[in-house]
Formats: sequence, structure tokens, C-alpha cells
Amino acid sequence: MPSNVSLASAPGRAHSAQSLPRALFRTALLCAAGAGLLSSQYVAARELGSTFFVTELSIIAATVVTLIGPSLSYALGDRLRGSDRLLQWWALAALLIQLALPFGIRALVGSLGASHPLWAAAITASAVALLCGYYAFILPLYAEPASLPRLYAAELGGALLTLLLLAVAPSYRLFLPFFLLLPVLIAWLTQRRLVALCTLLLAGAVSTQTESLDRWASTHYYRHYHQLDAPRVIESVYSPYQRIDVVEAAADTALYLDGVPFYRSGDLDSFNVFLAELPGSLLPKRGRALVVGSGSFSSAARLHRLGYRVTVIELDALVAKVGFHRFAHLHKLSPEMITLHIDDARRVLATHSDSYDLIVLDVPAPYRIATALLHSPEFYRQVAARLTPTGVVALSLCDDLAGSLGKRIAASAAQVFAEIMVVESSAVGLGVLYGGAQLPFSIQAAAEQLRARDPQGGQVTPDQLVRSQVLDADPLGPQDLLGVLLLSRQVVQLP
Repeated sequence: MPSNVSLASAPGRAHSAQSLPRALFRTALLCAAGAGLLSSQYVAARELGSTFFVTELSIIAATVVTLIGPSLSYALGDRLRGSDRLLQWWALAALLIQLALPFGIRALVGSLGASHPLWAAAITASAVALLCGYYAFILPLYAEPASLPRLYAAELGGALLTLLLLAVAPSYRLFLPFFLLLPVLIAWLTQRRLVALCTLLLAGAVSTQTESLDRWASTHYYRHYHQLDAPRVIESVYSPYQRIDVVEAAADTALYLDGVPFYRSGDLDSFNVFLAELPGSLLPKRGRALVVGSGSFSSAARLHRLGYRVTVIELDALVAKVGFHRFAHLHKLSPEMITLHIDDARRVLATHSDSYDLIVLDVPAPYRIATALLHSPEFYRQVAARLTPTGVVALSLCDDLAGSLGKRIAASAAQVFAEIMVVESSAVGLGVLYGGAQLPFSIQAAAEQLRARDPQGGQVTPDQLVRSQVLDADPLGPQDLLGVLLLSRQVVQLP
């Protein structure tokens, strides 16, 4: 490649870094490009997942999108090298996309509404591909045959530095200023001083207003995509696992994890009645209860009010912190009323020897491998080992019993528990399965409690009928990646 072909050394251009030795200049530029490429992929994956809901499908889609841009850049490289004006426009577009990425995806989805998710996905994919393609194109643009190994090593070094920063950054929010200010370094190395200064002012303004812009975009997203009436985002944080939003709308406080409602009044509040309160009220002994998954602490509070000694296991410490604080007016618990473990439920059940009269599995639907493991026969065996002889497990089918997902979860439970029944409330629209070695309450007692709690009615399906309905369903298992991907299609509404 000719040595005089570069954005920084184009005829008539005085760039800010022209005093740097040529080798140092290109090394610094490629290091910045590697950091920009990896950080763009990371931020895009996080924002896509927290807006469209994280499943293995969305992660695969984000990976493919971030690889399409570099592939197209390499393919079009020979045509673009001589077009300095086109490269300048590309750099400007990449700058604007990068500055908008931390809040722009939610704003775009909110603007298009729930009826145009594919349009939102297509526009987002094009923008991310354009951004990643720009960073990837810097290597073939500046490299010569002799310098290619050194510049490629510098690009990898920039990516490695980004990984180290991600490892030590206290939070995703504190990583964003680095991401937003990277274009300033690129501009300083490749553009006139005035352009670099304008880039610094623009990036600095966005960086200082990130929280306000994100809150505006989230409010727009919840108003138009989730169709909430005058929503107000009262807390929004990123944990290592997910984005946690607490949203107030129409005198209701709702908990959203990666944009999916996990608790709200109405149907999801009634869900906790049938998941925890109904079986808790039917047990003859109200001793120890375990709740896996904290959420809004509604299940734990209902069991505490029934007289149980409640232990809660939650993997995500931020979910527990936000849920306990923001929903205190609903659960009315104080810290000493329950025992809280921040840990993986599978590890706790495998290492602790405590037994429980009731175990409530308040866990997400199996649309990801990690959560699918909490609906597998292997996990249910761990649960069964921690039940007292007359103990009961209560778990959500995340569907009705006749649905494809409900059947597979019920099939997993049917392999492990000697006696099961399914309660389906018309108000909730989801089935809840109760299982144990021997259920200490009858079908009639469960039906009476269902009628007392749901004026719309519902049905209770006994053991043998449940087993007959799931004969053609395969249980979820740790090797069932394809099954989880197929289930993921339902939640992201793919054709």
C-alpha cells in the first residue's frame, strides 16, 4: 500500500498529531482503533440486549452485526482508499453513531413503537455495522506490508487494554466516558486541530449528560414500546448480568429486567399469589420456606406474613438491593425479617444441608442457557433433595400447560417429583406447578383456594392428567442449546 495514503496525510491537511514520529503515530492510531472496535461491540451488545431482551439469539445477532461491518470494510477497501471525502463522511457518521449508541437504541425502538421491531433492528444493525466497519478499516488504510504485523499487534493491544478496563471498571456507567471520548483521540490523530477540538466539545457534552439522555430515552421507550401511561424511570442501573429498571406509571411501580416486566401490580402481582401464597396457605406446617429469586420480594413477603421463616437466594446483588429498597412500600419487610443469600442457587442447594417445607422458584423463563438450567430435571433434583418429606416446590410454567414451553417445564418436573399438580388462574394466564414426594393437600383444597383468589376462575389439573399431557414433550436440559434457541424465538417475536 502506498505510504502516503491516509486520512492524516492527505494533501492539504494539517492534522493535530503531525509532529509525532510516523511509526508512533500509526501505532497509537491502531491501538485506538482496536479499543474503539471492541468497546463498540461491547456497548452495542449491552444496549441491544437491554432493549430487545437478552437471549442467546440476541447475542448471536449482535456478534454477527459487529462482524459484518469489518467484513464489508475489508471487501470495499480498495475502492475507498482514494476517496478522501467519502472517508471524512464515514468518520463523521461513525462519530455520531458512537455518541448516540448508549441511549440511541432505546430511543429508536421507542420512536418506532412495538409494531415495528424489525425496522428498529435493521436500522440498529446498519448503524452498528457502519461504526465497527470504520474502526476496522483503519488497519488496511494505514498498514504497509512491512508494518502490518506491528500495526495489527497494536490493534490487538488496544482491544486488550479495553478488556482490562472492563475488568477493573466498577460499573458499566463508568466505562461509558472512555467509550464516548475515544473518538476524540481518533480525531486528534487524524484530523485538523479545529475538528479535534469540536469532537472533544461534542463528546464531552454527551459524556456529562449521559444519565439525562439515557433517562429520556428510557422514558420514551417505556411510553411507546411498552405503552405505559406517563412513565417515570425512578431507577436504572446495570449489573454484571442485566439492566434493572424501576418504572412508575399510573400509580404502579414496576420492575423490568432487560426491558422485560418482572413485577407489576395486576397480573404479575397475582402471579406471586399463586406461586407463593396459595401453596403456603395450604401446607399444614408453616416452618421454613426458601424463595429462589428476589425480584420485588413480593413472594418472600407473602410467605413471611403467613408465618414462615423465609430465606431468599438471589444471584444478582443489584436486583436484591433495588427490589428491597424500591418496593419496600409493597413488601413492608425489614432486613431482619428474612435471610438473604447473594449466591447461585445451584451452589447453595448443593452445599447446604437445610431442609424446607416450601421452596418457591421465582426465576426467569428459560429463554437463555443460564436460566434454562433452572428449569431442568438436574436442578429440580437438587430442589427435591432439600424438601422435607411433606415439602412442596412451587414453580412457574412460564406458559399454560398446553403451551410448548409449559409442557417442557412440566415434563422436567414430572421426571423428578412423585406427585404434581398444575394450577392455572385465568387472571394470571400462566400455569403454576406444585410438586413433591407426596403433596400434603388435595386437588379440591387447591381448587377452593383458586376460586377464593381469582373471581375469573381457572382450573386445577391433577397428577395423572398432567403427566399424560406432557408425554410428547422433552424436558429442558443443559445440552439443549437448540431447544433454548427455539424458545427464544417466541420472546423476541421472530417469524
